[in-house]
Amino acid sequence: MCDGEEREMKRKVRIQRVSTWSIGVTVVVSLLFVLISLMGEKEFHVLRQSTEQYIICEKAAKQLQDGSDYLTEQVRLYTTTGERKYRELYFEEAKETKRREHALEDLKTYFDGEDAFLALQDAMDCSVNLMETEYYSMRLEAEANDEAEDMWPDELKQVELSAADDALDTGKKHTRAQELVSDDTYQSARTEISADVSKCMDGLIAQTRNSQGRASTIFSDMYLKLEVGIAVLAVLMLAICLIVRRLIVKPLVRYNECIKQGVIFPVIGAAELQNLAETYNKVYLENQETQKLVRHEAEHDALTDLLNRGSFEKVLKIYENGDSPFAMIIVDVDIFKHVNDTYGHATGDKILQKVAHLLQSAFRSIDYVCRIGGDEFSIIMVEMTSDLQYTIEDKIKWVNEALASGDDELPGVSLSVGVAFSDRKNPGDSIFKDADKALYHVKKHGKCGCGFYEG
Repeated sequence: MCDGEEREMKRKVRIQRVSTWSIGVTVVVSLLFVLISLMGEKEFHVLRQSTEQYIICEKAAKQLQDGSDYLTEQVRLYTTTGERKYRELYFEEAKETKRREHALEDLKTYFDGEDAFLALQDAMDCSVNLMETEYYSMRLEAEANDEAEDMWPDELKQVELSAADDALDTGKKHTRAQELVSDDTYQSARTEISADVSKCMDGLIAQTRNSQGRASTIFSDMYLKLEVGIAVLAVLMLAICLIVRRLIVKPLVRYNECIKQGVIFPVIGAAELQNLAETYNKVYLENQETQKLVRHEAEHDALTDLLNRGSFEKVLKIYENGDSPFAMIIVDVDIFKHVNDTYGHATGDKILQKVAHLLQSAFRSIDYVCRIGGDEFSIIMVEMTSDLQYTIEDKIKWVNEALASGDDELPGVSLSVGVAFSDRKNPGDSIFKDADKALYHVKKHGKCGCGFYEG
């Protein structure tokens, strides 16, 4: 056995011996830890309970603030837009959701009668009082919108307008309604609510600190004992941990990260791991280039370098099964057979490449431009709804103008285009067939244009 192997064997024995002693010391220290933990369990329960109460009560204070802010937001939206949905959301919060009331009940469970609870009660009272102004404002807005009285909530029916406000015309009632929920008086009340919530939070913090004081003192002493025990254990285990970490753990962690990121391994660690890394890197680099070429050829059309029919069908299936709106665009080169017969297939190929380039330029990088047949192309335009069909018309018009110019010594051609949207009315069997129907209509009525499926 060589000197290096002998040293390695001694190192192994030494590690085993240290490991054995470490296990013994670990057992003793662990028993000490268990004893200290049992002694502090009661105080830990007090500390945990106090913390949980604080979290619950903090959430309650925020919930009341959020509920009050939500009511203000909805009444302001209603008086600004006149849309009844905001008024309905307001009363849904006030009558059904009741975040403010629930928040007060939660806080009462732990802090009934204390300063924190009384402060939140003041905030609730102020918010309730503020609702009278909000009812009044919504009554003005309802009259400004000439809404039938039988559509009003009971709270608005009970509001009595002042003679001056009742005499206002529609426009001024609308303005008056907005002023009531945005003037200094209203905002001062909102500020008072926030101040009461802040006062509640200050009370919660003080109450929690008092509850945690005794437990924290005991835990400080307990942690000191634990730290001493941990220090003893750490000194004994440090040497073996450094060796294992440096030669085995750290390299393996790096290798795992490299696998996730898809990069080569660093040549580090023990000799065996270095040999493994070198072998892996060689195989990885050889396979990477091959896979990249194979994947590109499998997904793209050789002539135009656009996505091919197979890729198109995969993408279309994803969007048909998803919830995102999209447009299905089918493009056909007009009289392409005549161009092939007249100018030759080489010119025809150049025209197809030109069409592909123009389509890629016209549409966004997030859209999928594909060649699905000889002179047939398709675009899956993502995040597109039927109300934006003019954008597609503009893009196709630009492409047709560029194709008709003939400034590159190629004969001018045109495109016929059919479009169907995922949000179309009266859809047929599939969005592709609906777009194809729109394309057929364009080709039948003059070509060189863009048609949309209309059911």
